[in-house]
Amino acid sequence: MGVDTKVDEKDVEGMDRIKRYMEKFESEKVAVSYSGGVDSSLVAYAAKEIADAVTIKSEFAPDYVIDEAKEFAEKFGMRHKILNISLLDDEMKNNPTNRCYLCKKRIIEEIKDLGYNIIMDGTNADDLDEDRPGLKAKEEGDIISPLADLGLGKREIRRIMADVDEKVARKPSESCLATRIPFNSEVTLERLKRIEKAEELIRSIGLSLVRVRDHFPVARIEVSRDEFDKVLGAEDLVSELKRLGYKFVIVDVRGER
Repeated sequence: MGVDTKVDEKDVEGMDRIKRYMEKFESEKVAVSYSGGVDSSLVAYAAKEIADAVTIKSEFAPDYVIDEAKEFAEKFGMRHKILNISLLDDEMKNNPTNRCYLCKKRIIEEIKDLGYNIIMDGTNADDLDEDRPGLKAKEEGDIISPLADLGLGKREIRRIMADVDEKVARKPSESCLATRIPFNSEVTLERLKRIEKAEELIRSIGLSLVRVRDHFPVARIEVSRDEFDKVLGAEDLVSELKRLGYKFVIVDVRGER
């Protein structure tokens, strides 16, 4: 299903509101926690005159996500820093139910260690209504969320972004590779790389959004329901996934969630 990216007068005003919001931080040392997703891209773009965009490169981030973040930053002349860190410490390897909190807290600490006194992120107004463990780390770290503060939700943000970069405005929501692994099941570099390769294989047949849930040796594929036929019609896909080590490959009939 396509995303409505038609820009109207309200959306143009929305960008002006975001940029005016940024003015109060002109004298601060500001970083935007920039993943390359729609929300953080909008914040990084609006703040590019006063802030550095900082992208975390870790075992949890697919390579193509980092590449797309770099591409957008270069296109619009953003000051972009890529911070290489390892998130696979003993606690994270155990994949506890508070993994997202621990991960977000670590990322905030790493960015603060670079000397920034203000950190912004892409949390939006709709996120506040969802169960997101990372929000607790954000509050503890005094992270500023311009989009949420301005009451902007996902739909408005995509419309505003379409006036900046329509390709980015249409990007599907992303989540880190660790989210594909059940809680309390060990996270290893081998497992993360297997998931990344599996999703890359499936995207190569023309799918827009893919999740491979790793219940090793079972791969549970989640795609949009209107793309089921593409997966089921890819004759070599199962054999390719089995070459990665999976013994069983299933498609979740509930679709991507």
